[in-house]
Amino acid sequence: MRIPRLLTILGPAAVLYILAARASSDTASSPEWLVAGLSLALALTPIAVLRARSGRRISVLASMGVSLAIALASAHTASPLLRGTHDVAWLFAVLLMMDLALPRQSSPLLRYGALAGLAFCSITAAAFAHSGLLPAHAFALAVVAGLFAIGALHQVVLVGRGHAVEGALSGVAIVSLGVGLAYAWIGSLSGALATTVELAVAWLLWLGHLAWVDPRWRSLRRVGVPAVVASASSFLAAYAFAPSAPLARWELGIGALASGVIWWLSFSLARRFSERSVWTTSGRLADAVAAARRNLVGSTTVEAIATSVLEPLQTGRADQTAGPELYAFEPPLRIRLEPGGRAAFRSAEAPPVITAACFEGDVQSVLDLVTLLPRVVREPPLRELVDFMQSRSIGAVLPCVHLDHLEGVLLLPLAQRSEPLSRTELDELGRLGAALGGALASALAQRRAESHIHRLDELRRRAEERITSLEGEIDQLRGQCDVLGRGLAEDQTLHVAYSPSMRRVQTRAIELAPTEDPILLIAAAGSPVLPVSRFIHDRGPRWESPFVVADCSASAPDDVMSLLFGSEQGRIGWFHSATGGTLLLRDLPALPSEAQSRLAAALEEHSNDTGPSPPRLIATSRRALDQLRSEGALFGGLDACFLGAELRIPSLRERREDVPSLALLAIDRACRVLGRDPIGIEQPAMRALVDHDWPGDVAELELVIELAVAKARGKTIALADLPPLAWPGTDEHDSLEGTYIEVERRLLERALRRSGGNKSQAARRLGLKRTTFLDKLRRYGLAERASEDVSDRAVG
Repeated sequence: MRIPRLLTILGPAAVLYILAARASSDTASSPEWLVAGLSLALALTPIAVLRARSGRRISVLASMGVSLAIALASAHTASPLLRGTHDVAWLFAVLLMMDLALPRQSSPLLRYGALAGLAFCSITAAAFAHSGLLPAHAFALAVVAGLFAIGALHQVVLVGRGHAVEGALSGVAIVSLGVGLAYAWIGSLSGALATTVELAVAWLLWLGHLAWVDPRWRSLRRVGVPAVVASASSFLAAYAFAPSAPLARWELGIGALASGVIWWLSFSLARRFSERSVWTTSGRLADAVAAARRNLVGSTTVEAIATSVLEPLQTGRADQTAGPELYAFEPPLRIRLEPGGRAAFRSAEAPPVITAACFEGDVQSVLDLVTLLPRVVREPPLRELVDFMQSRSIGAVLPCVHLDHLEGVLLLPLAQRSEPLSRTELDELGRLGAALGGALASALAQRRAESHIHRLDELRRRAEERITSLEGEIDQLRGQCDVLGRGLAEDQTLHVAYSPSMRRVQTRAIELAPTEDPILLIAAAGSPVLPVSRFIHDRGPRWESPFVVADCSASAPDDVMSLLFGSEQGRIGWFHSATGGTLLLRDLPALPSEAQSRLAAALEEHSNDTGPSPPRLIATSRRALDQLRSEGALFGGLDACFLGAELRIPSLRERREDVPSLALLAIDRACRVLGRDPIGIEQPAMRALVDHDWPGDVAELELVIELAVAKARGKTIALADLPPLAWPGTDEHDSLEGTYIEVERRLLERALRRSGGNKSQAARRLGLKRTTFLDKLRRYGLAERASEDVSDRAVG
């Protein structure tokens, strides 16, 4: 913008200097006030473009206005210096007009070659005319010929853009202005009339180019230029036909009426012509876009909006092979016109490459294919967009924006277009994009609401189906847990109650079953805590709910919390799996302190809650509650949950009356496990079993019976088939304390040690088949250790 700002000072100064020289020469043949006023006004024209977008064309237009002002200020004088200034200023103005008329994509060689050719011809004509080789008006003819060339150039450019009629009208307009300028210079016009015609031509040329270059002055084509043309036409008509003699009043009235009619007809024709003149370069596209924007007024539905916009754009195209398309983003719609003029809707997303280009750049800028083509070399990512637009014959993409939100895009097929969109076209498209964006936002609001409601309804339906499925899975899992619990509890040991102590256990269990209070079972290692727990569950109000068994000592302390209450990964804990049922926690003191505190808090929280019923807790311990409290083995108030709800299970040595029946049950089970026919037991063997103290309780008895059944070769178990019930040198470490699994593991290890690592001999010691023995070793992970022990002894 430096040149226009500079010209706002230098232009009026130069014109004032020339006017001063003109006044001092006193050789002017035209009204001084008219020349001074209009030339100074033209000198101030750079002010009109100060707020326009900066660019080369704005500077050229400002220079053109100052050149025309200097030409007018020095017009029609007898001073040779001022005449030369007049001719040079007009030549410079014509060169600037040709520079504006040349397409932007013209190569520098073509542009500067054409300008240099016109300048050379004009200067050569002036030199030859000064030498007498050409007529005196040769220079003026060269300048007028330049105007004719500009008119032809305008026509070629517009025809190349597909505007044949507009190009012809623009060419005729420029040629007409050139003819008027020629008459003012070398024709029959002289004096004030010649000056007036030259002033009118200069002003029309500059105003037209102003409306062409700067869209803010587009109103000139509708009011300014037509008013000047109408006034000039009325003046010329009055000057040509007015008689020299005085007129009567009625003759003056008729003349005034005729002048008004001429002015109105000239204004109407000039306005119609100006709307399609060269400086607008709007053509069919701008007219169609303006018509589409006017049609949008009052359109409230998507159908009405699509028809009002697409129909003018469809009829305003020179190429009828492809039509415009309108895409809406939310909900995704593609709208185009059918051959009958009816809008066709289809649920489809906008092309991804178009959507990406709109969101990456300025959301309100129009994507012009002709403008994008030269940028592909500098910006390779544009290659995909350009290829797509060329394959679909898309000349421009118009974003439809409302409140900085992209509502959709309008694809315009501008086939065979070689020039970029003009300022007028871009301005019209920008107005249409804003109007169309607001209309789409309003019309699609109902569709979006319906789409969101449908989507939420679909999500709700899927959630309900998922909830139903999960509830079914939960019921299935609870059923599996229930079946598993029943399978584990199908043990008849509790029904063997010939001893008074065991009958008291049954009575106490029946009393505790209907209650909801937690129960603490105190039993030695190997006692039948599982059958007792199941007995209480089956006779309580929760007999149809899950029965979950959890071994607190079987997991690492770090994993117990997630196993008991679940984890963020979706694992369901023991506590929640037993909701509404019974949770059996074996070896409760093995729970870490944090888990005990949280368990007590969970029981307290669920007891005051109105939600799902918490599980009933049955815990086992090898020591009494008072002893656990004195030793601090229970934390977080968990000990208070079991006050008054203890049940001690007597050891097997305290109820020897039950040993025969338990031994027979164990023999039956061992025969089924080992796959052999049922066998009996001899009386000496039974007496040995009854006399034994059974430190491992029922679990030890079942293990001894299983070993004896495996060793027995006859139909009864003899005393010799029993494994040693007391080994010499047995210390506390080798006792049968612990669970059944722990006792069996220690027996296997002891047999291996006594056999020196010989697996076959160890199997014979235990009365097992070698395959059964090896299977037990693998089950407990002792096979590799046995091999390592043998290797160490061999090396040693």
